[in-house]
Formats: sequence, structure tokens, C-alpha cells
Amino acid sequence: MRSLRNHARRVCGTAALMVLGVGCSESRQSTGLQNPAPVVEAVLVVSNLSAPAGAPISVFVKANATASSVGSYTARIKYDPQALRFDGEAVIDKELRAINPAPGLIRIAGVAPKGFADGLLAGYTFVVLQANGAKSLSLIVDEMHMVSHVDAKTDLVIAPTRTTSR
Repeated sequence: MRSLRNHARRVCGTAALMVLGVGCSESRQSTGLQNPAPVVEAVLVVSNLSAPAGAPISVFVKANATASSVGSYTARIKYDPQALRFDGEAVIDKELRAINPAPGLIRIAGVAPKGFADGLLAGYTFVVLQANGAKSLSLIVDEMHMVSHVDAKTDLVIAPTRTTSR
């Protein structure tokens, strides 16, 4: 009788392990949805990427949002100080902005409780020191939040620099 019980326990134990093994060997299938399209696209918009030496250029930081508008941000604009000289801020709307320029790097921040009009976050002027110096510009966004307080950084795409006639 004792041997029969031990045998039954072994059979049940083995059966349980087999069931667990089968359950664990199922292939994992994702139940999540595909990533949605980017919520915010940030971009530098430059008046003339091919400006000759001595020419002034305007550089604007824009954010194109699909759902809400940007309420606050911190970012950096990097550039080659041998190719461009920072000249100053462009006059744009009354939202609160802060700037900390240094050769080759401009730290920027802004806040607008009702959102930035037309996605225009900031604007600056430079003087070109070397032909095509504007091509050295790049944008890095450290933080970005929508008016709805949603963190937009996770769904942010930095677009290639664009040219405008502005």
C-alpha cells in the first residue's frame, strides 16, 4: 500500500510538472498595440542654411503637436562657434523664456500656461562666420510638457533642421 501511495505521488508530481512545463513553454505574444505616431515633433527652422560668411540668419525652435500644445520645455541648441556667432534673441510673443548662451551652446527654457502660439518656442539670430555654418546647428530637447501636464519627451521626435523664408 505504501509503495502504491509513493507511486501515485510521483505520478501526480510528474504530471503537475508536465502541466507547468507546457504552460511555461507557450510562446509569448504581445497583447499591446503598435506604437502610435509621435505626439510632438521638435525642429530648428533656419532662415538660410547656405548663408555666406557675414550674413545674418534667424533660427527658430518649433514644436508641432498633434494633441495639445507645449506648455513648458528645456532644450539646448548646439553649433560650431568657428562657423556661427550668437547675436541675440528674436522678438516673439510674450511667453516666458530664459536663455543662457555660451560659445557653441545655448541653453533655453520656456513656459506658457496656455501653450506656445503656433508651436513657436523660441527664436534667435546668428551671424555666419563660415559659409554653410548654419549646417552646424542641432537641437537637443531635455524636457517637454504639454499644457495638459503630459510628459511629451517620451513621444518626442527631433526632426531634421528645415529652412524657412521667415
